[in-house]
Amino acid sequence: MDDTIKRLILAILLGVACESSGQAEEVSNHDLPFDRERINRYSLDHLPRSISIRQGADVWLGYDLPRATIYKVWRAPDGEAGLKQSGFVTRSVGKTLFEDKSDESWELRRGGETTPLSIRYLGCSEREGHFELRWELTHDADVMTLRERVPMTAESTATREIRVESLPTDSRLLLPLPAQKGWNLMTAEGTAASSLTDNEWYLLTSR
Repeated sequence: MDDTIKRLILAILLGVACESSGQAEEVSNHDLPFDRERINRYSLDHLPRSISIRQGADVWLGYDLPRATIYKVWRAPDGEAGLKQSGFVTRSVGKTLFEDKSDESWELRRGGETTPLSIRYLGCSEREGHFELRWELTHDADVMTLRERVPMTAESTATREIRVESLPTDSRLLLPLPAQKGWNLMTAEGTAASSLTDNEWYLLTSR
């Protein structure tokens, strides 16, 4: 094989490698945001599996990922950070606006019967103007996907958007009890709701 052919093969291999690397970097940057000024993946307070997202200038939302729910909402002190880090653990700092230390979780109500759901965290990605978290909710043969959007800015103290996909017919998805008490749930049309009954987006605002 002469030198010209060798150089051609090498150029092709390098081109493929660079393209693959670029695609991997693009996917990584899109699906795995790690701007710690806005989102922090280290353990929050006592929760080993959690994520903290800043909304607006100083409001933080901390998620309990295994329960697929908000653990804490707090406002950072004026001119200070809302998180203090030590190793791989972060501590929330500021005024607590909402906190859920319970073991309550999502439930499925169908035919007058309420059943707990198994939950599996699927990941978090950065979208245009918001972060999106996803979970899989299951009960027997029923498999649903719970999506939650956290806008990067909000007019009220804290705002979230949630949606459930593949909800079984004649069923409703019940929020964890502390969330029912601490958040206002509304349909896209602005009507107050007590549970998710379809696959449309719902709005949650803190009380």
